[in-house]
Amino acid sequence: MLTNEEEQRLNELMNSNKEFAYFIDKAHQEGILLASQISHEFRNPLTLIKSTVQLIESMHPEIKDFKYWDQLNTDISESEALLTDFSKFNNGLNVILKKQDFLLLIKSVECTFRPMAEQKGIDLTLSIAKECVPYFSNYPHDPIKMQQVFKNLIRNAFEATEKGNYINIECKVHTPTHLTVAVHNNGQMIPEEILPTIFEPFITYKSGGSGLGLAISSRIVKAHNGIITVSSSEEKTSFIVNLPLN
Repeated sequence: MLTNEEEQRLNELMNSNKEFAYFIDKAHQEGILLASQISHEFRNPLTLIKSTVQLIESMHPEIKDFKYWDQLNTDISESEALLTDFSKFNNGLNVILKKQDFLLLIKSVECTFRPMAEQKGIDLTLSIAKECVPYFSNYPHDPIKMQQVFKNLIRNAFEATEKGNYINIECKVHTPTHLTVAVHNNGQMIPEEILPTIFEPFITYKSGGSGLGLAISSRIVKAHNGIITVSSSEEKTSFIVNLPLN
C-alpha cells in the first residue's frame, strides 16, 4: 500500500497531468476487475466443497461424531467470510454519493447495536449539538458503504469493552472545512505498536479476524475524500472519521 505522503504525491501528479491520470485510473479499474475475477474463481469451488460436506453429513449423520468435522465446517465458513471481506475491500473505492440524512444513517446503526449494548451492560450513546444537525441532514454519502464503516467501528468497540464500559458516537461540525463522526470507548487500550498498521489490509491482531474490517473502513472513507484516524490510551480509544463539508 502507498503511504499517505505517496498517495498525496500521486494525486498531485494526476491533477497536473490528465493523460497520466487516465492511465492510472484505467490500471486501477483493471486491477479491481482482476481481483473480482479471482475472488469469483475461488468462491465457486468453495461453494461446491460446502455443498459436498452438507451432502455427506445428511447421508452419514454419524460423521458429526468425527472430532475434526466441526473444525472443517468452521474453516469453510471462515473462508467464505474472508472472500466476502475481500470483495468489500476491493469495491471500497466504488461509491455512489447521494445527498441524504447522514445523521439518520448513524442513528440507524446505533439502534442496530442497542440490544447488544443492553445485553452486555454497555452504555451506548449518540451525541450531537443542535447547531450541528443541519450539516448532517443533507450530506452526500454512499449509505450502504458508510453503514459498513460505522458497523465495523462500533463492532470493534464492543469487542474491546465489557460490562460497565461506555461507547459514545460523537458527531461534530468544524466549519467551514469538515464534519466528524467519532466512536469512543473506554475499554481495552490498543497497544501503541499496533496503531501504525491498524488500517493495513490482512493484518489482524484478533483471533479469527480477516484483517480487512478496518482496511475496508479506511478505503470507504478515502472514497468520500475523508480520512480515518485512531488514538488510544488507558482512558479512551477513539476512531475518528473526518469528512469534507465542500
